Amino acid sequence: MKKDEELGYNVDLHEAIHKIVENQIKGNDPKEVTETLKRLMDLGYARHDSIHKIGTVVLGEIYQVEKSQKPFNRNRFVYELNKLK
Repeated sequence: MKKDEELGYNVDLHEAIHKIVENQIKGNDPKEVTETLKRLMDLGYARHDSIHKIGTVVLGEIYQVEKSQKPFNRNRFVYELNKLK
C-alpha cells in the first residue's frame, strides 16, 4: 500500500473506500447510501466531502465485521449513516 507522507493517509485505502461508496451509489445498494449522499449534499456538503463522510461509515463497518467476525450488520450501518451531519 502506498502512503502519501505529504497528505498523511494511505492513498490505496482512500481510493478503495471511494470505489466502494461509488459502487454502492451506482447500484443503489444499499439504498441508504444513495439517500445519505443526497441528504448530505442537500445540507450543503460537496459531493466529494459527502463521499468521504459515507466512507467513514463503510470503514467503520468493515472494522466491526473484522473485529467481531460476524457478518455485515445492515441495521448498524444504516444507523451510522443516519447519524452523519
